[in-house]
Amino acid sequence: MSVENKKVSEVMNRTLFTVAEEATIGEIIDTMLKNRISAVIVVAGNGEFLGIVSKTDIIDALKKYGAEIFNKKAEDLLCPKPYTIEGEATIKEAAKRMLAHGVHRLLVINPTGLGKYVPVGIITATDILKALAF
Repeated sequence: MSVENKKVSEVMNRTLFTVAEEATIGEIIDTMLKNRISAVIVVAGNGEFLGIVSKTDIIDALKKYGAEIFNKKAEDLLCPKPYTIEGEATIKEAAKRMLAHGVHRLLVINPTGLGKYVPVGIITATDILKALAF
């Protein structure tokens, strides 16, 4: 099997860093810095997936709100419908999707069949580059 035909599930990062919907911007930034990541998953109190907050979302909010950003919560900044891909897709498909949407990461999902999905990982452009290099 050629490298670009590897499955997303073989390359993705299965560790998802989550924050509560009421997490402050400071808590989100702290989580990102401590874990050397560029996005967090936002979940409700019952564990339900609500969206994603990336460092780009924070930068955009800083431009929009200025110092008022520190009064915002995760629920105020999250992207409720991030770009996604299923684990059975190839990394070539993931790369095409990232390029088409101008993003650096895709949330890897497992559909529940009930019109909802469960996040199971994240694949980034860096993950794809690593797979191609090794």
